[in-house]
Amino acid sequence: MPSVLPGFEYDIFISYRKKDNRQDGWVTQFVKALQNELDATFKEDISIYFDENPHDGLLETHDVDDSLKDKLKCLVFIPIISQTYCDPKSFAWRHEFLAFKNLALEDALSLKIKLPGGNVANRILPVRIHDLDPDDRRLLEEELGGALRSVDFIYKSSGVNRPLALKEDDVRTPGQILYRDQVNKVANAIKEIVQGIKTPETEHIQRSTRAESQYEVRPRARKRIAGTSTLILILLAALYLASRYLFPEKGQGLRDPIDKSIAILPFDNLSGDPSQEYFSDGIAEEILNALSPIQDLKVPSRTSSFQFKGKKVDLREVGEKLHVSTVLEGSVRRQGDRLRINAELISVKDGYRLWSQQFDRKMDDVFAIQEEIARSIVQRLTVTLMQNEKIEIGELTKSKEAYDAYLKGYYFWYIRQLRESEKYFKQAIALDSSFASAYAGLAETYKLFPVLQIEAPHQAMEKAQEAAEKALKIDSLLSTPYLTLAFKSANYDWDREKARQYSIKALALNPRYAPAHYFYGQFLFNYEKDASKAILEMQKAVEQDPLGATSYLNLGLAYLAAKRFEDALKALQTGAELNKQNFLIRHFMGHCYVRLNQMEKAREAFELSHQLGSDIGASYLIYFYVKEGSLEKAQAAFNDLVKRSITGYVSALNKATAASFLGQKDLANQLFKKACEDRDIYMLHVRSDYCRLPNDLLSDPRNVALMEKYLPKLQ
Repeated sequence: MPSVLPGFEYDIFISYRKKDNRQDGWVTQFVKALQNELDATFKEDISIYFDENPHDGLLETHDVDDSLKDKLKCLVFIPIISQTYCDPKSFAWRHEFLAFKNLALEDALSLKIKLPGGNVANRILPVRIHDLDPDDRRLLEEELGGALRSVDFIYKSSGVNRPLALKEDDVRTPGQILYRDQVNKVANAIKEIVQGIKTPETEHIQRSTRAESQYEVRPRARKRIAGTSTLILILLAALYLASRYLFPEKGQGLRDPIDKSIAILPFDNLSGDPSQEYFSDGIAEEILNALSPIQDLKVPSRTSSFQFKGKKVDLREVGEKLHVSTVLEGSVRRQGDRLRINAELISVKDGYRLWSQQFDRKMDDVFAIQEEIARSIVQRLTVTLMQNEKIEIGELTKSKEAYDAYLKGYYFWYIRQLRESEKYFKQAIALDSSFASAYAGLAETYKLFPVLQIEAPHQAMEKAQEAAEKALKIDSLLSTPYLTLAFKSANYDWDREKARQYSIKALALNPRYAPAHYFYGQFLFNYEKDASKAILEMQKAVEQDPLGATSYLNLGLAYLAAKRFEDALKALQTGAELNKQNFLIRHFMGHCYVRLNQMEKAREAFELSHQLGSDIGASYLIYFYVKEGSLEKAQAAFNDLVKRSITGYVSALNKATAASFLGQKDLANQLFKKACEDRDIYMLHVRSDYCRLPNDLLSDPRNVALMEKYLPKLQ
């Protein structure tokens, strides 16, 4: 009996290991029950290929012949997933499961189908009869390209792992699933897929798939492309193969064009080793970094895209929150010397997979992947997606060990374990002294040391400048080292002109980089006193990083500078929702509440800032203790600050502020002098009337004289 769709041999193909049918004929019974259920579900007859007693001479040691290939031309493929099915050496796995997957990727329908309700289903519909070992589950999910979604026929009982039988419906135990219900679920799932295949949208899929397969790749002039950047170029095949979907030429008759925007989601780590998380994150970020500079393509920053890490989300939600039309998601499996990367480009509007590919490489091949493929991909990207935009991805390093350490450095940088970050960036540099990006990462790490109270500014800032300058000496086109130099010039050297030059240079090199906008915005409201222009820069940062807490922190600061306190509070509250651990956001929320005369909420904000690890929060809490008459509590808090400054870094400016709240003017003056000598990075904020509570710190003539001596460029 032929398939309900012309061009296909069967509607359903049942794949299983023969041993799973040998004992009690479970698979045979399931197929009979499914056929009866399909007869009651479909108006037309649905055909099933089920090889109960093989008679075509195929053994597990033979190659697939044309007869089996024809039988695999089906609409729905049902593998019976058992304890033995996920075996790469088995006939069922190699010549049925993988063979169908490859055929489906090439046929007119592709592997995934849009269902009538708008969801997307895989034409591989697993029926699971055993709980799986973790390695088998990972192997299966790798090939499926996502989480295992199966209809389960597993008898649920402690210590038992066997298939559910039909006869057990008559003696159902509490919590036991019904065999008949599960068969019905399979039939309904098949009906949804068949209905999805018959929808008009299928015509678009068929046409576009054929168009993509006919595209020829012509070689370009030979040029050496080494390093991990080659791997990234190959992964960018996602954009090439999808390009005729995204931006078709006139007259091609493909899908309507969609916005040139893409979010690179964090890749899943399928290595079975949580310590490999840095590697899967790093691969996704390298793709993001390669795409970000392209003028006509909108690419949200890592901070925003990685908000979805570890979460099961609807891609339409991703599209709405990040304002993109496509997403690239994937997985990385690293086992010893082997590396497998799956990448998939999806339209968020309808869930269609525009492109997917699996890459199997040796780790050593990271530096020698076929140059012909990489060059061809870049050429097609240049022509089809970005018009005349030229894409050049430079070689990061020749050392795979250095690159590995570099990825670890940024992994720890993003989770703010900066001592670990410092260690791995130094390790990368030790392995390759010409690794510019590792120096840039080390500079960014040192830049944050005084912000997070790890080291004093006079210790960290010089090291940050040295690392940034080494990075630029090797590669003068890197943007982030200029941001480090801008930060040092503005917050440590208090040098207006250098702060301006470095900020503008960083922005010119990477105008799509959110931190470049908010660093320039900080310069505008701190030095130019132009809060209006600063707000515009911060808004651009939010556009690039719509789910980045730091972008909203800086937007809040710009509104504070403009004395738009309610707008500042809204921006900061958004940042707090995105990152509940950011003590600076809570601190400046406290200042907003002060300016809005909501003192109890201000106290709560400063207290939470302190609980999150901020000494600046502790300093401002002392104001409230004094105001409440809790002088002993205020003194104890100040003593704690002094005590902790013996073994670690505590800002002298914070202690000076606290002493001023306590009314200890002479001590406040001594500490303020030390803050000037230390070039405290918070000095820019303390001199702002919108960022301080009533105290005598800057009204003391001695401290005014210190400001004139040490900070003449801030006057």
